[in-house]
Amino acid sequence: MRGVDILIQLESKTTPGTYVDIAGQRNATFSEEAETIDMTSKMSGGYTENDYGLGSWSISCDGVYVLGNAELTALRDAQREKEMVKVRWKEAGATQIEEGMAVVTSREIEGPYDAEATYSVELTGSGKPTAVTP
Repeated sequence: MRGVDILIQLESKTTPGTYVDIAGQRNATFSEEAETIDMTSKMSGGYTENDYGLGSWSISCDGVYVLGNAELTALRDAQREKEMVKVRWKEAGATQIEEGMAVVTSREIEGPYDAEATYSVELTGSGKPTAVTP
């Protein structure tokens, strides 16, 4: 699979259930982590023992800034109004898509004088992501 076949999508606020690609994407990262709980005791034989603790996930993407793009505007508004967004991680040809509610934790727009304007956004998941059939 090529990286260009992976897209981040945002649920439309005006048409719930409809997902739209965030414009100008170049890079995308889906991260899922699990904390551990130390279960080590005197009977552990000199090795640590661990169990699963809390899990977390995040999605980040960056790309070419597209002036007036509805999804970039929706991300800005969600962050400023402290609203969650519903986001999807879509892989071309996949039978399932990862989706979940997220908080917009970081949003940047860069405007260098000698190159194209770019954006980056970080979305931190709230709750467990779900694999759904498109």
